Amino acid sequence: MMKENTDVINFLVKPNSSENEIVGLHDEFIKIKINATPEKGKANQKLITYLSEILQISKKDIQIIYGEFSNIKKIKFKNKSKDEIFSILKNKIKTT
Repeated sequence: MMKENTDVINFLVKPNSSENEIVGLHDEFIKIKINATPEKGKANQKLITYLSEILQISKKDIQIIYGEFSNIKKIKFKNKSKDEIFSILKNKIKTT
């Protein structure tokens, strides 16, 4: 039986942005902009949806385990390694 891979990654989230965007990597944080308000979990849901689309994994494989009401979040990912996630998100960083 294959062992389920779970990794936790730190995110710094800026809600109320004009668009969803990976801004960059800062120390152990991935900085990300989300175009939703931080009310009633809207920004958290948009963040999970956006990450699932980028990483091509199910939304149920993404779980906010810390920071539900904060812009600093710890997010647990199932079935994708931290290295894979960082690699994919690095390639999505907008360069102007």
